[in-house]
Amino acid sequence: MNNRVTKPGSGQRCGAECGGRPPAAPGGGAPPRRVVVALRMAGIAGQDKLGGIFEYLNAHRRWQLMIYRTRQEFTAETVRSELVRGADGFIAGIPGTDDALGVLAKEEGVPVVVMNVTGGGIERRRRNVAFVRSDGVAVGREAAATLLAQGIYRSYGYAGYRTDETWSRERGEAFRAALGEAGFPVRMFDVAHAGGGVEEKAEALCWLSSLPKPCGILASCDDRAFEILDICREAGFAVPDEIGVVGVNNDPILCENAEPRLTSVQPDFTGEGRLAAELLDRMMEGEPPVRRESAVGIRTIVARDSTAAQSQAGRFVQRVLAYIGREATSGIGVGDVAKRFKVSPSLLELRFRQFQKESLYSAILRIRLEEVRRRLRETDAPIEQITFDCGWENPLPPKVLFKKRFGVTMREWRCGN
Repeated sequence: MNNRVTKPGSGQRCGAECGGRPPAAPGGGAPPRRVVVALRMAGIAGQDKLGGIFEYLNAHRRWQLMIYRTRQEFTAETVRSELVRGADGFIAGIPGTDDALGVLAKEEGVPVVVMNVTGGGIERRRRNVAFVRSDGVAVGREAAATLLAQGIYRSYGYAGYRTDETWSRERGEAFRAALGEAGFPVRMFDVAHAGGGVEEKAEALCWLSSLPKPCGILASCDDRAFEILDICREAGFAVPDEIGVVGVNNDPILCENAEPRLTSVQPDFTGEGRLAAELLDRMMEGEPPVRRESAVGIRTIVARDSTAAQSQAGRFVQRVLAYIGREATSGIGVGDVAKRFKVSPSLLELRFRQFQKESLYSAILRIRLEEVRRRLRETDAPIEQITFDCGWENPLPPKVLFKKRFGVTMREWRCGN
């Protein structure tokens, strides 16, 4: 089918000049519905969403589309003008257009589908509205699974977007939850945890430097991941050997031209567009949407050079690392870990050193001493009690090991912190 599309500002309004409805279709049928689509086309997300809309139309309908591509084009005045011209429905998905969304929030008689944006009170609208968004939980969990499967990371971090966007928070929280289930904490670098500092390059470098290496990082989107890779390159961090980076959106221009090429989660933006068109179609036909809010999952994750290859041995080492992270302070040794995973101590040490670049014994000791240091800083418990709780019956060995590792005694550390 031929979908008539008019570019905003071109002076051509597809037969709806002067606010009248489009002319009747040939043969006397009803004229095509006039639909306003506002999607940011600067990246792959908006382009794929528009492609999904066209996929639906090619299979089901003929609409007259009025397409707006930037927030400078899609304003409150634009919405009012389109309503006067007889717009039958809107698909709105450009961030920062609160004024336009505010007008749509009050026009409850006109169906609207909102894609991955909020503002202007649109979320309080009660009828003729549906919300479609990317499933941030699916994004975060897939990124966590990918990094875990590589088996080389001691720590994990999340680099959120520069502003406190809902989609960025959702991806980060899901990433942290998935890794928490596997026994690994995640150090967050987003607006909620770093405030305005998340925009500062120096702050990002400080955060990256603080992460125990090797570490795995999920960036909120490909743009953010591109920035992280740039900081890594300037600071001399080896990617992916010291820092593995995963982005989101799989924008080919960014991902293929990053140094190194960027691994990225690919949300199903085309599916989002198809669903948005379907929901709007139902509402324009007088039917309620199947659901008010819909989250569309991911298509795949595209592995490139910014992450290491996955392996069965790597996944095994990550399980071991998670286990000792939970149990190191109970006084376990290499033999206990080997028994737990039903492998020989020699094979266990070989595989662990292959991926972690340290012995299993060293890793257990490091985790125990880090916990001693944390408790010295955060509690008033006696030193002997802390060392006992961290797996030593005799307080002398941990005191010697602590001084050797950190350069100060336990008492000096506590007094200085």
